[in-house]
Amino acid sequence: MPSYKVHLIGAVATYLGILQLFKNAELSIAIILQGLVFCLLGGLFPDIDVKSKGQKVFYSLLFFLLLFLLYQEKYCMFAVMSFLGIIPLLVRHRGIFHHIWFLIAVSCAGSLIVKSSCGFYENLMLSNIWFFFAGSVSHVLLDRIFTKLKIYF
Repeated sequence: MPSYKVHLIGAVATYLGILQLFKNAELSIAIILQGLVFCLLGGLFPDIDVKSKGQKVFYSLLFFLLLFLLYQEKYCMFAVMSFLGIIPLLVRHRGIFHHIWFLIAVSCAGSLIVKSSCGFYENLMLSNIWFFFAGSVSHVLLDRIFTKLKIYF
């Protein structure tokens, strides 16, 4: 299995590949920088079901999101996010979080939520979701390649 460093390198390579596809488009600095961050987060995401750097990052971000939701008095969303935060602790490693269909479903669900609630920032948030998806797919593909080749770090 590749280490988190290999997954981060894979996410950066994926990110650079995506930028090459859009090299003629005028992308804002926000999309370029946030794209890198979300691609890196996606590269770590599938390992949130095991003690890992990805899990530490996920729960740190979740903690601050939950504080923000409490501050905003969004109690329903707080409850939903709290429930979602428990799921990684209940599944086995390389289970649901390592399935492409699950990553597609999470990205589509995120896109629907953004479309219904993010108005002005909709395009930026949608690009972030799809950079995250690309990073998470790179993670799953690297795991499959390294497992098939029996390379372990």
